[in-house]
Amino acid sequence: MLVGPEHFGRPIRCPACNERIQVPTPDAAALPPGGAHAGAPAAAAAPGAAPDTDFANVNPWLSLGIGAAFTVVLYVLMTALHGTYLSDLFLERGWVPYVLTLFFGWALGILVLKYRNLRTQRKALLIEVLPVQIAGTIDESNLGRFLDHIAGIPAALSRTYMVTRMRRGLEHFAVRRSNPDVARMMQSQSDIDASAIAGSYTLAKAFLWAIPILGFIGTVLGISAAIAGFSGDTNSAGDMSVLMESINKVTGGLGVAFDTTLLALVLSILLTFPISAMQKAEEDLLNVVDEYCNENLLKRLDDAGGLAEVADNTDGILRALRSAVSSGQEEILAEFRDAGERMAELQREQHALLRSTNEAVAAGVNSLVTKTGNEAARAFDETAVSVKQTLGALKEGIAELNSVLKELDGKQVVIEKRKRGWFGRG
Repeated sequence: MLVGPEHFGRPIRCPACNERIQVPTPDAAALPPGGAHAGAPAAAAAPGAAPDTDFANVNPWLSLGIGAAFTVVLYVLMTALHGTYLSDLFLERGWVPYVLTLFFGWALGILVLKYRNLRTQRKALLIEVLPVQIAGTIDESNLGRFLDHIAGIPAALSRTYMVTRMRRGLEHFAVRRSNPDVARMMQSQSDIDASAIAGSYTLAKAFLWAIPILGFIGTVLGISAAIAGFSGDTNSAGDMSVLMESINKVTGGLGVAFDTTLLALVLSILLTFPISAMQKAEEDLLNVVDEYCNENLLKRLDDAGGLAEVADNTDGILRALRSAVSSGQEEILAEFRDAGERMAELQREQHALLRSTNEAVAAGVNSLVTKTGNEAARAFDETAVSVKQTLGALKEGIAELNSVLKELDGKQVVIEKRKRGWFGRG
C-alpha cells in the first residue's frame, strides 16, 4: 500500500484487511546528505511540508453548522420582533420557512468558507515563490534550492494553487527535464483546478434550485389547507360565526401559500448574485495563477534544448544493451548479424536482377531498331526502281510525240466524218 506524507505518524485503515495501522514517521537520518532536495527533489516528503488539500471544496458539515447557527440566530431575532409581518413570515407560515432558512444559511456557510479560502489564495499571490536571488534561470544545478525555498513557505500559504502549482512543476521538471512536458503538465493541472472549482458549487446550486421548489410546495400546502378548511364548514353555512371562522381559515391558508412563495423567491435572489460573484472570483484567481506560472516558471526553465532528455534516453539504451550482453544473450546479437547479412545478400541479388533486366531491354531495342531500318531501306529501293521505270516510259512517250509533231510540221490534218445512207451505207 502506498501512503503519502500526510499520513506519516497517523493511524490509517488498511484497504486489504480493514484494520487500523500506525504509519511510522520517516527517519531523518535516512535522508540524503545535503537536504531532501539533494540530487532528486522530494519537497513533498520533507518533514513539515504541507500536504496537498482540496482547495476548491469546503467542509460540508462545517458549512451546515454555520447554516444551523444562522437559522437559530435569525429565529431568535424574529421572536424578538413578534407581531410584525416579517416575524409572521418566518414564524406563522408552517414548517416550510424553517427549511428555507436552513438551506439559505447552509449556502451562506459554503460561501463564507470559500471566501475565507479565497483570501488565503490571494495572499499567496504576494509571495515570491521562485526568487530571482537564487538564480535567474532554473536548471538541474539549482533546482533543489528552489524546492527547498518552497518547502520553507508557511503551511497556511503552501496549501494554495500558486505554491502547489509551482512545486509540482519543478518536481515534474526534475523527473522529465523537458520544458514542453512541464508546459503540458501545467495546462493539465489548470484544467483540473478549473473543473474542481466548477464542481465545488454543486451543493450551493442545488440549494439555489431547491429553495424555489420548497416555496411552491408551501404554496400547494397553503392552498390545500384553505380549500380543506372551507369545505369542512359548508354544512354550517347558516351560522355566521362558523362562516367567519371558515373564511379566516381560507385566508390563513392563502397567506401561507403566497408568503412561502414570496420568501423562497426572495431568498433565491439573495443567493444568486453572491454565488455567481464568488465563482467568478475563483476563476479569475486561476487565470492569475496561470499567467504567473507562464511568466515566472516556464520562461525560466532551462532544459538545455532538450539535450538532457536525449542523453537520458541514450544512456538507457546503452545500459539495456550492456545488460543484454552481460546476461548471456550474445545469440540475439548473432541473429541481428545474420539478419543483416541476409538483407545485404538480398540487396545484391536485386541489383543483379536489375542489371540483367536493363541489358535485355537494351538488346531488344537495338534489334528492333536494326530490323525496322533494313525493311525501310528495302522498301525505299523498290519504290525508287518503280518510279524510275515509270519515268522512263513517260520519257519514251514524250519522244514519240515529238517525232509525230515534226512530221506534221506545216501540214493540215483534216478529219472528215462520213455520212451514212440507208441501212448503213454511204
